[in-house]
Amino acid sequence: MRRIIYLGAVVGALFLVISCASTPPQQPKQQTPQPQAAQPEQPAAAAPDAELAQAKSLQQRVDALGLGTYDPEDYAAANKDFQAGQDSYGKDNAASKKSLQAAISEYNAVISKGGALYLARLQEQTEASKKAADDLKASVAVKDDYASANGLYKKALQEKDAGDIENASGDFSQSRDDFDAVTKVAQQKKDAAVQALQSAQQDKSASEQKAADAQKALKDEGFSSSGSGQ
Repeated sequence: MRRIIYLGAVVGALFLVISCASTPPQQPKQQTPQPQAAQPEQPAAAAPDAELAQAKSLQQRVDALGLGTYDPEDYAAANKDFQAGQDSYGKDNAASKKSLQAAISEYNAVISKGGALYLARLQEQTEASKKAADDLKASVAVKDDYASANGLYKKALQEKDAGDIENASGDFSQSRDDFDAVTKVAQQKKDAAVQALQSAQQDKSASEQKAADAQKALKDEGFSSSGSGQ
């Protein structure tokens, strides 16, 4: 009996050894890579419609007044940035907006610098025309028209001080033309007065000469200028 138990134990031990040898070692589980979460797409920059409209409006204002010639450096830079903003519009709206904002700043610089120089030139021209009218005493000779031109000139000065380029330039130009017209009328009146005076003097001289000739003829004939004979 003991032998049987012993044999059974030996057989069981052999069986355990064989089982362990035949079973391959367990491999660690491979970690399955998790797919990366999709990054949310950045929203596209909105079209800079407001900047485009503002830059275009400023360019038209500068060109209408001819201010580019008074600040050519800023004017050239503004046109370059404005064109770049138009070219990138709808393709790269962020770049377009940046260029348009630069153009807006540069056009405003042209208006600020060029506008002051433009109005100064118009004021100088108007004051030259006013002086010509004053030299001819037009405020007396052409009183009403002179007063109208002078009132418009004073209005232009106020508009200039207020930074109203459009109205100031228009009123300076109109008052300049009005002073020129007043000067022309005053000159015509002066010329007519001078001519009348010269004619009167000539007539007086002619009359005096006629009287002298008649007196001489009477004397030559032996008559007295009083009408009685010798």
